[in-house]
Amino acid sequence: MLKDAKAHVTRIRALGQLHRGDEIEARLKVGHDYDDVVIHRGIVRETAPGIGVVWIMDRQSGLRKAIDTDECTLWRVA
Repeated sequence: MLKDAKAHVTRIRALGQLHRGDEIEARLKVGHDYDDVVIHRGIVRETAPGIGVVWIMDRQSGLRKAIDTDECTLWRVA
């Protein structure tokens, strides 16, 4: 029997750590007693470190999404 491999995730603290093609998750904090909730997951298309935004191609919807880093945390999925 094969076991499912769990993805390794790493917190991104600066947009300069991201590159086009990286797979990331955007997570929203729902409370101090709860885990963060994944609100978007997708492939990085473009970053704008000066304004704190990263654009991804959302895996679920297939649409381009702008992620504001002031509103959520970013995690690289490997």
